[in-house]
Amino acid sequence: MSTLLDARVVRTRDALRQAMIDLAAESPLDTITVRAIAARAGVGYATFFRHYVDKEALLADVADMLTQAFLAQVRPLLREKDRRGAARSLCAFVENNLPIHQALIAGGAGETVRAGMLRQTQETIGRARASAPGGPLDDLLLVHLVSAILNLLAWWLRNLDRVDAETMAEIIDRTVLTPVGALRRQPPDALGGACP
Repeated sequence: MSTLLDARVVRTRDALRQAMIDLAAESPLDTITVRAIAARAGVGYATFFRHYVDKEALLADVADMLTQAFLAQVRPLLREKDRRGAARSLCAFVENNLPIHQALIAGGAGETVRAGMLRQTQETIGRARASAPGGPLDDLLLVHLVSAILNLLAWWLRNLDRVDAETMAEIIDRTVLTPVGALRRQPPDALGGACP
């Protein structure tokens, strides 16, 4: 019985997330109501609240889902130290999910997304570096990396007609990824040598 219930919960949450993504492609976030989300998902209004406290909690879940999907896609490129490839992958991922990224990053949910991406990225990197815990420089660079990339993406999403994905990938690589890599390889003396 619990497997059936678990499967139902997963299906309902998937439907609610997809409804939010679909509605974000049609309307500004602040005009999307819980009733509209529930109706689009094919669930009852009360059912929505069994899964999420409010629309912002659903948005955070959507942002988490997108962040997990992106990190899974880009992780092999980062392991190979292919920064430009990682930046291209990021820009392609954003373009392939354009309406929801415009709503989440350039629209009204920027802080929700930023907090979710930072948390997800910290957890992912934390698991990858469990054997070699990072110091203050790693923490600083992670916050800078996520914040800078989100700010650049927010700008790009408002200027898609002027900057293509390949150019944006180069900008992200040259202004964020390469300098962060250089600082990790040669940190300030006060922080005690190169990062692992």
